[in-house]
Amino acid sequence: MFNPSHIKEEAFWMAPHPITKKYANKNLPQKTDVLVVGSGYTGVVAALNLKKAGLEVTLLEKGRLGSEASAKNGGMVLTGLSVSLFKVFKKFGQEKLARFFQESLDSIDCVEKLVKEGDIDCHFNRCGFLEAAFKPAHYDGLKHEQEFLAKHLNHTTHLIPREKMQDELGSNFYHGGLVEPRSAGVHPAKYIAGLIRMADIAGVDLHEQVEALKIEKSLGKIKVHTHRGIVSADHVVIATNGYTTNLTPWQMRRVVPVESLMIATQELPPDVARKLIPNNRMIFDTKRFLYYFRLSPDGKRLLFGGRPKQAWKPTRNKAAGMRGEMLKVYPHLEKVAIDYSWFGKVCFTVDRFPIIGQRHGITYAMGYCGHGVAMATYFGYKLSDAILGKGFNTVFAEKKSIPIPFYNGTPWFLPMAHYYFRIQDRIT
Repeated sequence: MFNPSHIKEEAFWMAPHPITKKYANKNLPQKTDVLVVGSGYTGVVAALNLKKAGLEVTLLEKGRLGSEASAKNGGMVLTGLSVSLFKVFKKFGQEKLARFFQESLDSIDCVEKLVKEGDIDCHFNRCGFLEAAFKPAHYDGLKHEQEFLAKHLNHTTHLIPREKMQDELGSNFYHGGLVEPRSAGVHPAKYIAGLIRMADIAGVDLHEQVEALKIEKSLGKIKVHTHRGIVSADHVVIATNGYTTNLTPWQMRRVVPVESLMIATQELPPDVARKLIPNNRMIFDTKRFLYYFRLSPDGKRLLFGGRPKQAWKPTRNKAAGMRGEMLKVYPHLEKVAIDYSWFGKVCFTVDRFPIIGQRHGITYAMGYCGHGVAMATYFGYKLSDAILGKGFNTVFAEKKSIPIPFYNGTPWFLPMAHYYFRIQDRIT
């Protein structure tokens, strides 16, 4: 009998937390060359590269370093974009489509490069992803996707018809799939912990439990007020993604935080676990409110995630709902206990493109729309390049960001959007 009271309300990835060193209660500097706000992939990679270039860099985190979305996600390092490549081609043309897609490939290379450079033990593995067709018509869409990728981007993928899906997935729930071989999996909390260790060794001045409260310009400098004092900087990097607040109103009006929930099963017998995902792919499906799931890096648990239907409920209640979704895919796991449940904030934009740029002395990147492990890492490099005077050198910076009308940080429209997308999943 399923008992939600036994579920640990913590991320499987952080049991135990891979960061043991404490960075709280340190003296804040009065001035620095660059002040970075946010300790996820973007902020830490930007800080690391700026420090390597010889600048004095201070990084602030409101909570504990490396403990929010960068440590709580599914650990899927994916090629492509959140937005349909067909739509990108139609709106921007072949040349920009190719640039967008190539940068998505480059972003995975960035992760791999850092893992090797820092000797980060985070189970990075180029296992590929499987996009699973929720409906028969969706498989036809995957056929078009494969043809499009081959024709316009010279990118090879592999179609899996329904009768062959048992080679990839121990479930009869889906109607075929598409395998993309260059994507990867990673242990996200160990990855961000490794990046933080690299930044620490390089000499970045790291601070946790310090909240940035206000940013103002004064005499050519930028002053950042915190509850522990004021730090003056030549440059400020905002890398807060789904945790962006009214500290930077212009950026906040362009991104929407959306809760994503994950559950982790108890340890499974090896033969049971292997049959769930025989080739250890990163898996997501074709629904608008998609499921995403994978095996844990040690191959002993199923990790399953998606959007909770009733976000206001307690975590254990939401976990029970997510378990019900998992059982649609794997009904034979009915008697398997759920050990962990947790959530983080995925950051979306109106057009599902990430945003990157500079405005009023603030350099920023955010809005990764579910592709944050790779793209947030990559944008960390791009932010540091911009501050070092090299320009952004990314096609994403050429695209205008879109503000959300009547939005002041409270996403009042999400319940309506959720209802609309769920209806769309039923009828299309």
